[in-house]
Amino acid sequence: MMLKIRFTRTLKLGLLMAGAALCWHVAADERDQQAFYPEDVSFNSAIPTPEAFLQHPLGQHMARNDLMVAYLKLLAEKSDRVQYEVIARSHENRPIVTLTISSPENLARLEQIRQQHLALQQPGSKQPINDDMPVISWVNYGVHGGEVSSNDAAMPVAYHLAAAQGGQIERILQHSVILLTASFNPDGNSRESAWNWTFAANTPVTDRVSALHGSPWPSGRTNHYWFDLNRQWMMQQHPEPVGWVAKFHQWRPNMVADFHEMQSHKSYYFHPGAPDRVFPLIGKDAMALLSDVVQGPRDFMDSEARLYFNEESYDNFYIGKGATYPHLYGSLGILFEQASSAGLLDTPRGLLSFRDNIRTQYRVGIALLDSAVSKRQALLSFQRKFADATEQLARDDKTKAYVFAVPGDEARAFHFLELLRRNQIEVKRLARDINVDGKTFLADNAYVVETNQPTYRMIKGMFERITRFENNTFYDVSGWTMPLAFGVDYAPLTSRSYKTAEKVEASFPAKPAPANAQVAYVFDWRNYYAPRALYRLLEAGYRPRITTEPLGTNSDKGKVTLGRGSVVMPVGWQGGAEASALHQLMTTIAREDGIDVYAVGTSYTDSVGMDLGSNMMLEVNQPKVLLVIGEGVSQYDAGEVWHLLDKRMHMPVVLLHKDKLAWVNLKDYSHLILVGGSYSDVADKTVQKIDGWVKDGGTVVGIRDGAKWAGQKLLDLSPVRISKGKLASAPRIDYADKEHAEAQDIIGGAIMAGDLDISHPLGYGYAQRLIASQRNTLLAFEPPKNPFATVVKIADKPLLSGFASEENQQQLAGKAMLVAEPKGKGAVILFADNPNFRAYFYGTEKLFMNSLFFSGAFEKPRS
Repeated sequence: MMLKIRFTRTLKLGLLMAGAALCWHVAADERDQQAFYPEDVSFNSAIPTPEAFLQHPLGQHMARNDLMVAYLKLLAEKSDRVQYEVIARSHENRPIVTLTISSPENLARLEQIRQQHLALQQPGSKQPINDDMPVISWVNYGVHGGEVSSNDAAMPVAYHLAAAQGGQIERILQHSVILLTASFNPDGNSRESAWNWTFAANTPVTDRVSALHGSPWPSGRTNHYWFDLNRQWMMQQHPEPVGWVAKFHQWRPNMVADFHEMQSHKSYYFHPGAPDRVFPLIGKDAMALLSDVVQGPRDFMDSEARLYFNEESYDNFYIGKGATYPHLYGSLGILFEQASSAGLLDTPRGLLSFRDNIRTQYRVGIALLDSAVSKRQALLSFQRKFADATEQLARDDKTKAYVFAVPGDEARAFHFLELLRRNQIEVKRLARDINVDGKTFLADNAYVVETNQPTYRMIKGMFERITRFENNTFYDVSGWTMPLAFGVDYAPLTSRSYKTAEKVEASFPAKPAPANAQVAYVFDWRNYYAPRALYRLLEAGYRPRITTEPLGTNSDKGKVTLGRGSVVMPVGWQGGAEASALHQLMTTIAREDGIDVYAVGTSYTDSVGMDLGSNMMLEVNQPKVLLVIGEGVSQYDAGEVWHLLDKRMHMPVVLLHKDKLAWVNLKDYSHLILVGGSYSDVADKTVQKIDGWVKDGGTVVGIRDGAKWAGQKLLDLSPVRISKGKLASAPRIDYADKEHAEAQDIIGGAIMAGDLDISHPLGYGYAQRLIASQRNTLLAFEPPKNPFATVVKIADKPLLSGFASEENQQQLAGKAMLVAEPKGKGAVILFADNPNFRAYFYGTEKLFMNSLFFSGAFEKPRS
């Protein structure tokens, strides 16, 4: 049976009246008088519409995430064109659903189609492009949970593909395999939809100051830990991107469409983006083909006199975004941005409607899928040519491989190997020691990534340092060199003189249990999870101590030398705790934290450093952390701290809204963390309260703007004034050059070098003074009068990767990035850079962890 759907004004009003539903923004816009679904398309009446399932018209409310998931599952049950799959689960255990949609005949041979499609992407492939080889199209929705039309548009697109009848849909299904994923970010989506329902009104309110048009901090944009998941395609530090990137590599689609929303005063955008802001390894042929493929959306928008724009504002430079990552693998990533409205909204362009936004995203999506079929031959041929071109690029590259090592920290090495594996990069072990530019890489802990791989472009994207750019304006970060971010020793190899052993599979380095110790257990602080292990001991009531000098001792595993900050866990004097319980805990640490734990039978050390009973061993207390969140605070910075401590280090974090600082009892906590954001609304009385708490033994850890505020208010230490370079000195600049000129006066998300005092307690666990950190501001401090307070000094030539003008580099050189200043019995610790950036800067996270465990380990200089 066929159903002809015509959403006439009468039918809309009937739907609105049914059940006395709230109806704040469905029928007031002139656009809403147009049919939501194409009037010339028939639909299978056995398959329910989204409206029938939700029991309200699309756009009347934001669909609840659980109902959207249930509807997608229902489509798979009702239609032989649709298969349902859960590809991942969010931090809050919500499913991320992918529908595989095609003709029943194609679905019956789906694995054959997939294998043929992947074979096409092998260099020198002989796989023919037959008439029955479908194009693989992926449409994804809702990576930003607060972008409401992106989330809700998934339902009418899926319905259309499942239920539409006629020549166009038959052609799409016959010549396509379509992957449809919703929602990429179900946790943020659920937060936003709850807010949307809470402030639904019976009478439309179009004023943008209404609560409906602005969900509260942290909003629905981010995931559970307040991360922007659209920056996580390459990084994959959360379960959501791990799942969807694995699905991407399972298929390597010809086209990946990423639907978003932007500011409400804009029109509609889709790629191609700014032509001079494209990552160098994305070819012009890709951008040209992309422009051809989006002709279908252009034609639809023009047919309804809807305004849109291409080739400005947005770019394809940062390769960790959903619309750029696919390009490194021969797919076309295409960004779509719809002006945002959660209801009816007055804008400079007129009245904007949530319902019409959903309709636009839906119609554009169908037009794109149809266009991909029209360009099927070109898209499939492009992937074959891409594979051959990639092989040629690798052959011509002077760099034949990269060698890297992470001595003393197998857990961090594991996470780096895991990142490479998830991006389909093959790694081998180094078979024999080599020396590169005076640096020795040992076969027992070094690895090799050869560039002659199908993933050559991603390898170069991860390992290369790019510091020169055609255009210095960036939509996102400009530098992300992964070995620098992970704190990994590495070097390019320009000859084939190295030898490799077997391929490496990333596996967590669980360690065997130590022997039962007679006197103490010891372990090195260099290991990434050493802070988690130390917290386990403190939480269990034990009294570990910390070395302030290197320690050499005999153990159950032979002679061992450990660095500063190593943990000594005495067996005796533990308040009556049984030795067997301590041994069991040390076994857990070895197995679950990947740490070599050594059993020691004597306090005497006959070689390096102090005896185990030395008075120079530091006492360490259990951190009790208070993290300030809420309006005015960067949700990204706060989420990075929360994720690191809660998810990785298994440490509890008290999240305190900034406006509660005035009354909270700070004596219950050891550390107050202030991340980026504004603190100008913190009253002077509260500042005095914090200052007194620090003098009594508390520690304030400031990051970025939080460091600036804490430095000024608690240390009378103002940040360095960086002058505005060319912009300040130029007598006149053409307004047309404004964007480029202003770009000279910012740091474009670059990686910069610092000199770390590895003898300072905040430097414990580091073996090298050179440290790389992520910087996107001009914030820095003059080195304090206290000569021991500058823990990290910005290098004289700081730029390692990304963009920073010469003037800014010169002005930052020699300034302090990390300051640790004692105050009374407490301390104030200031990070000008963000040590926890996007959860992938493993190389600087230990600095932050040290600020929690060792904030009482340094003193003022003796006068």
